[in-house]
Order: sequence, then C-alpha cells, then structure tokens
Amino acid sequence: MRFVKVSALALTAALGLAGTGFAQTAVTPAAPGAAATAPAIVIAAPEGYVFTEVGSITADDLKGVNIYDAEGKDVGEIADLQIGTDNAVSKIITDVGGFLGMGEHRVALDPSQIQVYKNADNDLRAYVTLTKDELKALPKFEAN
Repeated sequence: MRFVKVSALALTAALGLAGTGFAQTAVTPAAPGAAATAPAIVIAAPEGYVFTEVGSITADDLKGVNIYDAEGKDVGEIADLQIGTDNAVSKIITDVGGFLGMGEHRVALDPSQIQVYKNADNDLRAYVTLTKDELKALPKFEAN
C-alpha cells in the first residue's frame, strides 16, 4: 500500500510542477528486503512540449537537436545516431562543448540517457540528467 501512496505523490508532484521547472525528484520505493537507493531524477516536460520516443523520430530530425541538462542549460547537441544489428538506435552520438565545431568533445550516449520532447510546431528538445562537465568527462567517441 505504501507503494501506491508514494507513486501517487510522485505523479501529483510531476503533473503539478511540470510547467514550473525542468528537474523533478521522484522517490523510487525500494523492493522489500533491498537497501534504499538515492531518488531517481526525472526530467519534466518543458511547457508546451510532450515526451516523444526516440524511435518515433527520424535520424534527420534528431541531428542537430540541442541537448539540455536537468536545469535547462544547453550542454550540447545530437550529432548522429548509431544503429545496432537489431535496426534500433543503439547509441546517440553527441557533441559537447566547443564553439562553431571547434573543440567539441564527441561522446556516445545510450538512448535511455536522453529524453526527447516535441511541441505542436514539431520543435524538438533533448534532455539528459548529466551536467556539461559530466558529459565532457565521458570517454571520447571514436567511429569504427
């Protein structure tokens, strides 16, 4: 029963605060007998945008989309997508930092690390829970 109360509280908080901020903290209940873990960070949809699955957007539409952190700061952009043997997106290649293409740090993110939102005008925004410094600290992506 406690799980239902926590889930309802998290849902109420996410819906009530969705238009006021980018970062929301939701409490994730621990499984019985398991050690408690830190709360997961949930990115709330920016005002006027709705969550969109990465697999429902074309690669051409995703290339060049700005990536924002949980606080709404611009941290990079989507440069390319890597397709796996199952014909699904396996990595999202991102450029972090730099200016006009110089000094960029290219990293590969798992699709689960990025949340994409679309508005009524088909404008796309991508969000990650990592900061710009955390993204820059990731290993540099090298194409095969």
